[in-house]
Amino acid sequence: MKVKVRTMRHEGRNLNRDDLKKLPPRVGELRVLEERDPALGRQVLRARLLDMTRGTEHDILPGLMDARLVWAADGKMTLIGTERLDRAEYGQTWSVEVG
Repeated sequence: MKVKVRTMRHEGRNLNRDDLKKLPPRVGELRVLEERDPALGRQVLRARLLDMTRGTEHDILPGLMDARLVWAADGKMTLIGTERLDRAEYGQTWSVEVG
């Protein structure tokens, strides 16, 4: 499904309101699926934001591992999980708007 995503954290730390307003949303195709994570050696539920305009799937953001839907209403939702950046994992929250 086509969505707009705003990341709410940077390296695990909450962004302040002013920083959130400055960041434009990332637009792409939202996919949530279970896949094996070789680094963890187990299945994880991963949320991905994909760019489909080039004819191939290209990740716009680092995927959310162990993704959980914590809120949804009126075409909006909040997903939480962890993202992997340079071999480190950080808590991340996606504010998602459908459409």
